[in-house]
Amino acid sequence: MNTTTLTEYKPCNIPRDRIPQNIIDQLKDNYKNKFKINLKYTKKGDQWEIISQGWLGCIPISNDWNFHIKPKVPITNIFRMLEYAYNLKSFQFLDGLMTCESLPDFYNRLATIFAHRILNRIQKGLYSTYTKQSQNLSYVKGKIDIKTMIKHPWKPKITCHYDSFTQDIEDNQILLWTIYIISCQEMCQENTRSLIRKVYHALQDYITLSPFTANDCINRKYNRLNEDYYCLHSLCRFFLENTTPSHEKGNYNSLPFLVNMNQLYEKFVAAWLQKHLPQHLGIKTQYRVEYDNFSFKIDLIIYNKNTQDNLYVLDTKYKTTITQNDIYQIITYTFEQNCNYAILITPSPNNSIDDKVNNIYIRTINFSLDENIETEGNKFLQQLINVNFNLS
Repeated sequence: MNTTTLTEYKPCNIPRDRIPQNIIDQLKDNYKNKFKINLKYTKKGDQWEIISQGWLGCIPISNDWNFHIKPKVPITNIFRMLEYAYNLKSFQFLDGLMTCESLPDFYNRLATIFAHRILNRIQKGLYSTYTKQSQNLSYVKGKIDIKTMIKHPWKPKITCHYDSFTQDIEDNQILLWTIYIISCQEMCQENTRSLIRKVYHALQDYITLSPFTANDCINRKYNRLNEDYYCLHSLCRFFLENTTPSHEKGNYNSLPFLVNMNQLYEKFVAAWLQKHLPQHLGIKTQYRVEYDNFSFKIDLIIYNKNTQDNLYVLDTKYKTTITQNDIYQIITYTFEQNCNYAILITPSPNNSIDDKVNNIYIRTINFSLDENIETEGNKFLQQLINVNFNLS
């Protein structure tokens, strides 16, 4: 297989004659928001310039051609970000994965852990519960639907409503769908793919294969009988959010695995603040604002728990250059929340801003990803708590 390796936001120049035109066309058509692709004319020959716009992972374009995008920051920090963003830190199994040398290696080993945990649950017994069923039967079961019988007296069978104790419920269907999605990912090694197939066949005997999204894995209810599903569904969320098909599969089985660094940075900062903010401060994430004809979401709002007053409106920007549109955007958010302080959070110390527009003070604060995450996080928190706006 031909593999082209890129680094996010770093131009990759490939001679035009080394990559088929149909591969470039598919990249443009199916991933136009994830790459910038330009044809450069040079004295040494034409070259394709491909730049990843903040996406990591693997893209299988065809059976014999794929793209591998590496992060521009240390790979261990990507793992730590995933730990926070997907609430995996408390499960105490990621420390052993920090020796992974690439994101595909991390994916493969995390898929192995996920499969083993499902197998352990299958051996103990899948979580089951009662669900309401309606069926036409030749015998009485549960409650008889009298109204239906009166409307259709000629039907020989009886319409009955009853409760059925079953394993074929959403909690387990999410597991099966996630295993199915992973099974379509050729990035996994052969021993892992064999294990995944084993889990898939073990589940499909009892569970219906139904599609789910990453959002279906959060805000679920757990009890003492299925509390271990919280960990399983957290892993499901990671796999579904980053491996769900984004284009037609065609005649090959592999699916793209892509991590959106812009979204990951946003989720990571929010999760880090939720854990480390002082007790008197609270945080609202993805705060939705509705108007008659449109709506928008504010990344973060920090408020005083005692007074419920909003203190800061924050917007995360995984970029090195803050644009005027970014400033206009956070001004709008801050004004809407009747707040006076707006903070733009970036991983880069460049383009420092300390300004005032009308009655709104704007400041940038750096949460770097270049060094140790916890050390940089503490520096970021100190800047945030002691933020000193230019009031002149």
